[in-house]
Amino acid sequence: MTPAPISERPASERPAMAFCRADGSGGNPALVQLGGTEAEARARAALHGAEVTWLQSDPDTGWRSRFFLPTSEITLCLHGLLAGAVRLWQNGEPQDRALVIATAAGPQTVSPVPADHRPPGAAIRLAGNHHRPIAGGAALRPDIAAATGLCAGLDAFPPALAGAARPKLVLRLEDPALVGRAVPDPAAVARLAGRTGATGLYLYALAGQAENGCLCIRARHFPAGLGIAEDPATGGAAAAPLLDLEHQGTGRIEAAVIDQGPGILTGTTSIGVQRLDPAGTDWLVSGRVTI
Repeated sequence: MTPAPISERPASERPAMAFCRADGSGGNPALVQLGGTEAEARARAALHGAEVTWLQSDPDTGWRSRFFLPTSEITLCLHGLLAGAVRLWQNGEPQDRALVIATAAGPQTVSPVPADHRPPGAAIRLAGNHHRPIAGGAALRPDIAAATGLCAGLDAFPPALAGAARPKLVLRLEDPALVGRAVPDPAAVARLAGRTGATGLYLYALAGQAENGCLCIRARHFPAGLGIAEDPATGGAAAAPLLDLEHQGTGRIEAAVIDQGPGILTGTTSIGVQRLDPAGTDWLVSGRVTI
């Protein structure tokens, strides 16, 4: 049977879960819409309260994608992009071949993870990462306290701006459990972001070693201006805590697993990150996807 044209295939009403744990549990929800219209994608995001990755054929790259949240659109969403790539591989694209997907942030190359990974996953090169200390960062402590509900433990390390295209206000805490106890105040997060030029507040702490033996980081991200209080998986900021740790003198980091999301000791998502260049500007960000 000849497959239907991409524009006639229905969207997935079952959310993909991207950046799942090793056993396939957890993850960050994303709906993948193949073809259709922009209005349908926006309506689907509002209806389900989840990010929608809208994929269409592109004459130059093969595919192009836009990313819709319930009340906004963003230029790039890594968990949505990974979910979209896995959906395309499941839909007939060669499963041993990388996909080039055009986005408003430029073309993105998404590669399948090795075949022995279950559930399946994908990886993407995240370029342009940077780290910039904030002069007089101690003056931000009251604003950070208001944004997180934390009254203590905020002064062990200096805040900084770090990340790629959408820099985060990054703050390291000494205790992973303290990261889990934060309760975000979206209005206070927005004020803090406006004051610093960040696109969200990213808290993290060292949490020992992951199952694969590399560094494990416990993290949470409270975005500004996206209409959601917390992002369970922030692939675009995966390099930020590693650059922050290196700036604090921990030495060069080659790879890490980021355990992100609500919870006192563990999060709901797992993000892999691996250094690709000596300067630390380019990193490979990977995650598992279930659909």
